[in-house]
Amino acid sequence: MLTHPQVQRYAVESGLRDIMIAEKEVVLTHMLQLMADRGLLDKLAFKGGTCIRKMIVGSQGRFSTDLDFTALTEHDHEEVILELMAAFEEPYHGLRFAIPDGSYYETQDGLSWGVNPSYAHDWNQAGLGEIKLQVSRRETPTMPVVVSAQCEQSYFKLLPFAPTAITCLATPEILAEKIRACYQRNKARDLYDIAMFAGKPHNQALVRRLVVLKLWQARDRFDPERLLAKIADSKAYDWEDLGQLVRRNQTVDSARIIADCLRGYRFLTGMSAHEIQLAADQHQRELKLWEKLGDECRAL
Repeated sequence: MLTHPQVQRYAVESGLRDIMIAEKEVVLTHMLQLMADRGLLDKLAFKGGTCIRKMIVGSQGRFSTDLDFTALTEHDHEEVILELMAAFEEPYHGLRFAIPDGSYYETQDGLSWGVNPSYAHDWNQAGLGEIKLQVSRRETPTMPVVVSAQCEQSYFKLLPFAPTAITCLATPEILAEKIRACYQRNKARDLYDIAMFAGKPHNQALVRRLVVLKLWQARDRFDPERLLAKIADSKAYDWEDLGQLVRRNQTVDSARIIADCLRGYRFLTGMSAHEIQLAADQHQRELKLWEKLGDECRAL
């Protein structure tokens, strides 16, 4: 683990308000490396806010404090947790990880599971630091996964290892996952993430179709107008939470974030007849149509 002065320097360079967020960024890099060393990442595809920062936008993105994955294969989550516990038995480059009793769970629908490992090191001995790790097994990835190098960070040169390349969802699928998250929950950090992509070129037809497929898999009906109305409701979001994850000199301009999203994702309203049909199928009766649209995604 980096020394306190090294992490403090990184926090200052990054414009962070809280050194503990910089600490967690470094801890996340160590945890990913440990999971890769033990073969645990072979079963998973990286996604979510930490993936966007570490693998796609680098220092331009907000900081994140958790790890999100999609399962690549069927697995027993208890076996994976046991493998994690075995991996955490020995200190790893000065970090001590542990899985506290009762910190792991499976959602009631059985579509995802998670665990909250704690960590401690020489200048944070209390063991109160925590990483939220969640794995979705709702579906296997629709698009082929990609193996990417991590975006360079200033502290990488201080690490005792070269940060590993990681298997990730394809960028359009990561974006579609984030849009699904915006549809199903109210988090300012999700809006911030999709706003970063709003002005960039991407395959709109592919992203829209992936959103429909993902909400069908979650047994939810996609209504793009409902999403846009939800985005427009500024009071529904905790902007102070987001403020802790961006640079100190970076103002969280909620009006601009909302405007960028409303303008950038208007294309979601242009669903095809088949997308409209699948979006209305909350009870997953249209399996063949779902398979057909998934196959077409890979051809887009």
